[in-house]
Amino acid sequence: MSIIGEVNKILKHSFVDGPGNRAVVFLQGCNLRCLYCHNPYTQTPCNHCGICVSACIYSALSIQDQRVVWNDNLCQECDACIHTCPQNSSPHVRNLTSDQVWQVIAPVEPFISGVTASGGEPTQQMDFLIDFFSLIKQKTHLTTMVETNGCVEIEQLNPLLPVLDFAMIDLKAWEPSRHKELTGEEYNQVLMTIRFLAQHNKIYAVRNLVIPGYSESQESAASIARFIAGINPSIPLHFLRFRPHGTHGIAERWESPTEEIMDRQVEVAQSKGLLHVERSL
Repeated sequence: MSIIGEVNKILKHSFVDGPGNRAVVFLQGCNLRCLYCHNPYTQTPCNHCGICVSACIYSALSIQDQRVVWNDNLCQECDACIHTCPQNSSPHVRNLTSDQVWQVIAPVEPFISGVTASGGEPTQQMDFLIDFFSLIKQKTHLTTMVETNGCVEIEQLNPLLPVLDFAMIDLKAWEPSRHKELTGEEYNQVLMTIRFLAQHNKIYAVRNLVIPGYSESQESAASIARFIAGINPSIPLHFLRFRPHGTHGIAERWESPTEEIMDRQVEVAQSKGLLHVERSL
């Protein structure tokens, strides 16, 4: 029996989701509620309430058999439906098998180096993720990567390891109270996931979003760097600059960190023994 995945979007080319030029599959659903989420419409599966249907002036949405149906031929990508949704979902989500997703990516196989699963939180659909990555390994020589928040039980990760090449893990904040404030969840599981994947040489990078007033302190950068260096100083740490574009709610009013703050994070992390520290522009 085919495993069905709830797929929000498929990008055929990306240079920011792992090494090389990669196809990216965004899966619907997330177990965190980050205040600054840049993909809030991937958080929750559609409940087919129908509120978005009347918001679409292009008649690309309709109700059929008590479900919202999206006609991508009529859609003009105005995102009125997404902005209207009261639960951070999207009617554009498609229920696809691994083979159906691959058929979208297959034409660009010669031009990409791998496939990345993102979201949302892709490990929330672990059975589909394993099935999809298994298909990639059977059909191609492409590498597989997952972008994850790390809030996943270790027992769930074990069966993924044979078909996973890399993982990028977001450590949202170091201080427990800050992590809880920003995401709604504790971060102990994230630290366990980093340790576990590092033991299996699966980590491509750990990422930390630098947000003024929340996660830009030197103490935070030093603590994250010491934690990672204590596991393996060769694990890359990427500091990402927060930008309010694409966020909703309180985060729309937050400022981006200055050049000085970003440079300081890198310097502090390097001083704690990390060999590979980068920052975004």
